[in-house]
Amino acid sequence: MGRDAEKVRELLSAHDPAVGVSRVERELEGLLREQAARPPVTDMTGAAWGGRTPLLWAGAALAAGAVAATAVVVLADGEGGETGGGSEVTVGSEADDALPSVTGTDWVTHADQVAVVRPTAEKEIPASAEEKEAGEGYIGRSATLSLERVLWSRAGASAAPESVTLDVAGWTFKGEERHKFAVRDAPRIEIGHSYIVALAREDDGSWSTLGSSAVLPYDGGTIGSGESEGVIHSASSGDHVEGSVEEQMTGKTEKELAELLRTTRPAPAAATG
Repeated sequence: MGRDAEKVRELLSAHDPAVGVSRVERELEGLLREQAARPPVTDMTGAAWGGRTPLLWAGAALAAGAVAATAVVVLADGEGGETGGGSEVTVGSEADDALPSVTGTDWVTHADQVAVVRPTAEKEIPASAEEKEAGEGYIGRSATLSLERVLWSRAGASAAPESVTLDVAGWTFKGEERHKFAVRDAPRIEIGHSYIVALAREDDGSWSTLGSSAVLPYDGGTIGSGESEGVIHSASSGDHVEGSVEEQMTGKTEKELAELLRTTRPAPAAATG
């Protein structure tokens, strides 16, 4: 799970969302400052950036945001999306990514591969002993994604793997009650759906998503259609960040996205080193 995730667990345990919010916010800010202060990593182009964080996103770190600022969204079938039989999703605030992942320039500057993927397996990552004892906290989740088609590759990048296993959004729990956790405006990545993801290869050879904006719903061959925040959306629903890949590509196809990336130039600093 990693050091950041363990700190997130510490923040989540023994805190009611209505109590101690200021303390949790201060501790979360400290965690993010510490991450930002780590020595930069230099990529193959010579561009320096802070170390990447897996799809746990600044550690599933917005799970800590789930303590400081959450909304429990109760959805019945057909109401703003579907989850099947009605369910609850705890939506945290937006992720604070280590790398930019919003625009096409962000993608071609920092990603190694962009692919259509389908989740084929998932595994629960148990809560810590302290959380279990406290009766509340965070249950993690990992998902294995099969790469169905590569849409774009950075020149000189490592070959795309057949599959990747990522830490993804899991669940918050209190007592016997469990809620799906989701980062605002981002897919949870659930079995039964398709996605387009921008992937980056880590120094240790593992793969991660570029950031929380680098995962797009892709059911039925239409970008923007499918699961996001744990519910089902159509391509015509939702607001998108101006200038983002999601805004430009919603309602379009993978071929149109591939063309956008092919004609987009990386940021000058990364291109020149």
